[in-house]
Amino acid sequence: MGEDSGYEEAYGGIIDVHAHVLPGVDDGAEDMDEAESLLLSAASQGIREVIATPHYSRRRGTDRARLQELAAQLQERMNRHDPQFRVYLGQETYYHEELPGRLKEGQALTMAGSRCVLVEFDPSVPYMTLSRGVRRLTEAGYVPVLAHMERYLCLREEDRIRETARYGCVMQMNYDSIRGHWFQPEVRWCRKQILDGRIQLLGTDMHRMDFRPPEIREAVRWLSKNLSRERFEDITYRNAERMIEGREISL
Repeated sequence: MGEDSGYEEAYGGIIDVHAHVLPGVDDGAEDMDEAESLLLSAASQGIREVIATPHYSRRRGTDRARLQELAAQLQERMNRHDPQFRVYLGQETYYHEELPGRLKEGQALTMAGSRCVLVEFDPSVPYMTLSRGVRRLTEAGYVPVLAHMERYLCLREEDRIRETARYGCVMQMNYDSIRGHWFQPEVRWCRKQILDGRIQLLGTDMHRMDFRPPEIREAVRWLSKNLSRERFEDITYRNAERMIEGREISL
């Protein structure tokens, strides 16, 4: 591990699976110009594909046609800079008991049309509630992708992450969470989960240029120095590629 510190220069490009770039639909990009700026910044750091994941509103539902149009407009803008850059559509869904039904009816969206669902819970959710939600989604035929898994205090207890993975749940961590220094307890915990093979996907969770912009350089350097090449590729783009193509992600 660590003998090749330049993996980030040697592969096809990062796929970001968590990005609030569709303008005017949540607390992410305010307009199309800002959305374009976010993606250009991301592209300058090696990101080549993004799944746009606006928040799903239980009250308002989903205007699928509008989201598809916004994603198409953003794709058109990026085509002017890099015809190979890809924008896919998904959603970040907040778990509630009706979510499996909303997904089945198309009122909530999966990730790039796959069976994977980016799902979040309250950070202080009891483990029994989180695990029950995960099981309900898998029983309905979906693959839960736990958004920014590092936020859930209940997963800090022994073996809870592995137990949740056994229910079929994929773990997504934010790049920001592994930036910093090993002596910082939170950074150390997050990095340990990656080193122990418990994280399958990474995302920027980008919102705006002045609030949580995409900044992955430091994280990618750490990953390239501390993971095998195969593991580096899996966590930065191959698992996301498998998800988009409807293939199984190895847990």
